[in-house]
Amino acid sequence: MKRLQMDDSEKLFFKTVFESGKCPNDLLKVSNAILARCNGLPLAIVSIGRMLARRQDKTSAEWQAVRDRLGSELEINPTLEGMRRILSLSYNDLPYHLKACFLYLCAFPEDFEVRRGSLIRRWAAEGLISGRYGHSLEEIAQNYLDEFVSRNIVSPEQIGCSGKIKSCKVHDIMLEVIIAKSVKENFISFLGSSQYNTTAGHDKVRRLSIHPGGTQEKRTFSSKNIVHTRSLTILNSTEKPVLIKFSRLILLRVLDLEGCGWLRNKDLKDICKLSLLRYLSLRNTAISQLPNAVGKLKELVTLDVRETSVVEFPKGITWLQNLNHLLVGGYSYYTRTRSVKHFWWNDGAKVPRGLGNMCALQRISHVDISTEKSSNAMGELGKLRQLTRLCVVNRKEAKLWKPFAKSLDELSNSLRYLMVVDASEKVEELKFLAYLKNPPLSLQSLHLVGRLTRLPGWVSSLSNLASLSLRQTYQLAKDSFEVLAKLPSLVSLKLYDKGYTGRALFEEGWFPQLKQLVVDNLVQLEELSFRGGAPNLERLTLYFPCVPRGGVNGIGKEKLRKLREVEFFGVVIESIFEQVCEAAKEYPNHLKVTREDRPTTTTEAARAPARQVDYNTGSA
Repeated sequence: MKRLQMDDSEKLFFKTVFESGKCPNDLLKVSNAILARCNGLPLAIVSIGRMLARRQDKTSAEWQAVRDRLGSELEINPTLEGMRRILSLSYNDLPYHLKACFLYLCAFPEDFEVRRGSLIRRWAAEGLISGRYGHSLEEIAQNYLDEFVSRNIVSPEQIGCSGKIKSCKVHDIMLEVIIAKSVKENFISFLGSSQYNTTAGHDKVRRLSIHPGGTQEKRTFSSKNIVHTRSLTILNSTEKPVLIKFSRLILLRVLDLEGCGWLRNKDLKDICKLSLLRYLSLRNTAISQLPNAVGKLKELVTLDVRETSVVEFPKGITWLQNLNHLLVGGYSYYTRTRSVKHFWWNDGAKVPRGLGNMCALQRISHVDISTEKSSNAMGELGKLRQLTRLCVVNRKEAKLWKPFAKSLDELSNSLRYLMVVDASEKVEELKFLAYLKNPPLSLQSLHLVGRLTRLPGWVSSLSNLASLSLRQTYQLAKDSFEVLAKLPSLVSLKLYDKGYTGRALFEEGWFPQLKQLVVDNLVQLEELSFRGGAPNLERLTLYFPCVPRGGVNGIGKEKLRKLREVEFFGVVIESIFEQVCEAAKEYPNHLKVTREDRPTTTTEAARAPARQVDYNTGSA
């Protein structure tokens, strides 16, 4: 751990604690005493600084008490043990209702990127968070994550353009701290986590997390220990743990088997007998078919079979009247920031009739309606008045959209996220959207894939729309871009392959809130020019298969003052890249230009890793 000199330590500490970056005279002495205990370690300085910044009483006596609690480990012995004591203080300072949620993060292995959505659903299944009047689980959980980040005990990995944390990690040393506390309090027990392969004398294992390397461990736990387990996490393992017999774990509420290469369809026979399950993740496994017996999991709230070979849900799925989240399909990501993603159209799953019985459903993705049976099931969606997120794929004829269109009219008040994919490549198969009687005007996110000659008229009325993506909608009328430009809340615009043709001109007053723009493989794009529009743009992601006839213009401090990052990927055209690097020199120390070169063929791309080069100001 690299240590800072005293001057740099003071600057970091004062900047963390005080908005002005200046310390009052009456706190200088005790500040130096606290910094002496931190011994120049940035993680310790920021952790303690964030904790003190949150306190209303910034008095010498209050800070002296914190200094006394720190001990002198780092001052006289700058070892990991001293660092752990500093971080333990940050944990102990958490309010009671946050401690359990934070401890829960140690269920995930070291360096594991924890996705917000999965974490929220697991917290809820464990009863660690609950909805409050006027606030959804998502909002409450997001507030918790924001609190952890503000205290510097969690680091965000991916942040959306709206500022929401999409994924996070726990620092290695802090992870050791909360693992030790979890073992001591019998909150979570571990296998494969170095010195913490122990129940610490506890007779009953409440939650068990098997980290890499722990699948063959036999000595630590007995069957008697784990029969009371309520939560089991096994991530990215290639071998089935020798101790695990699903049929014996009858008290399980949470079962997360993401990335378990050993999992097979036959294993689901015993899993489907776990009648108390509330959360089941089979994501990224070899599962290809769900048994009808899945319908016996009456308490199930989340079923995640994304990135599997499941292409059809059994009739039994419709018996799950408590299910909130039905997740299937998957995305490929093409950039470091994951700003560019592609849904593989064959990855959706067909659904049976009876979908209308699942009255608790809030999210369904991705449903394949390419058969008459699955299409007809979409006619029951209108009964699901709690449904907020919906992704639908059609690879066949236009008539299969009719039941879905009827249901859309009945969901106009609840839907917040809608993705519609027409993969038939026939002329204007998405035109049914223009004729909706009650369009979903409360949408916050809309994603359209398929041919259109004109945007549905109601799009211009989407006053809350924050995110929009278009793919293969290249027949859109020329005035469509102006319609998008006047959406008052649009924060993210993604124009994918064949998503737009003609000139993309950002005129003065257009796109007032836009923070993220993706221009991906627009073969027929004639020009990209910034003329005073998109004044709040922060991130620009570009892939040009060829130089637009009218060029790329206006990228610079004069037009885009808030731009922080320009990201090139795919086949990078050197002339455009050099042009942007030259413009980056106008920005004082904060415009980042990156590139990820990828081969042009699918075979080469699969074999070759991306090459990334970072350019800071003036280094082009």
